[in-house]
Amino acid sequence: MNNRVFNKKDISLNEREVHIWNFELEGITDSSKNKLKEILSKDELARAAKFKFDIDRDKYICGIGLLRLLINMYTNILPKLISFEYNKFGKPEVSKEQNNTNLRFNMSHSQDMLCIGFIKDEPIGVDIEVIKPIKDFQDVANNFFSDSEIQQLKTFTEEKSLEGFYTCWTGKESFIKFSGEGLSYPLKDFDVQIKELKVSDTYTYKLRVKKSEKNYFVEAFRLNDNLVGAYTLNAEPVETIFWAFDESRYPINKFIDDEF
Repeated sequence: MNNRVFNKKDISLNEREVHIWNFELEGITDSSKNKLKEILSKDELARAAKFKFDIDRDKYICGIGLLRLLINMYTNILPKLISFEYNKFGKPEVSKEQNNTNLRFNMSHSQDMLCIGFIKDEPIGVDIEVIKPIKDFQDVANNFFSDSEIQQLKTFTEEKSLEGFYTCWTGKESFIKFSGEGLSYPLKDFDVQIKELKVSDTYTYKLRVKKSEKNYFVEAFRLNDNLVGAYTLNAEPVETIFWAFDESRYPINKFIDDEF
C-alpha cells in the first residue's frame, strides 16, 4: 500500500492515477464542523437539517465539507461555489460546466470513517466498511453473493470468515457504485475475488460481469484491524496513493482551519 501523509504542499492528480483519502471524523472539533457547514449549499444544509440524530447530521456535514475542500485542492474551484450534478440513481459529479479537469470522485462512510476516491476522466466506485459482528452473516451471503463468492467464503477459517464477508461486500459495493446504479444493480450478476488481507495490504484483480466480455479493475485494501475497502475502475491505474492525516504533525482540524 502506497501510504502518504498529507502536507501543505500542492497535491496534483496525474493522469491514470488514483488518490484514496481516508478520514476519521470523530476528532473534528465543533469549530471545524461549523466552518465546513459554511461551505455547504442550501440544498445540502436542508438535507443536513433532516437528520434525526446530531451524530448523523455532523457526519454528513463533515463528509460534504471535506469533499468540497478536496475538490477545490484539485480544481481551484472555490469550495462554496462547487456545484454537483446527479445521475438518475443519485450518484454525484462535479457539474460539467465547472469541471475543466474532468475530475471524478466517489465517497463512502462507515461508522466514524470517511473515504473519498479521485481519478480523472473516468468513473470510480469506492466502498469501506468497519468490521463489526453481523448476526447470520452467512445467510446474508447466501442471499446476495454469487455462487463463486459463496464458495470462496467457505475457504476462510471460522475466525476469518467475517473478514472475508466484508472484503467481498466492499468489492461488490465498489463495483455497483462505479456503475452508477447502486443497489438496483443485480448483485449476483458478477463475481469479486476474496483473499485474506493484513493491515496495509492490498490486492488487485479483474472483475468480469456475467454475459459480458468487459473486464473491470478492482483493488481491495485494509486500512487497519477493523476497516476494509475496495475501489473499482475501468482499467488498472498507473499508481494508487492512499492519503491520510498525521494527527501529531498536521491534524485534520489544522487542514480545515488553513482552508478558511
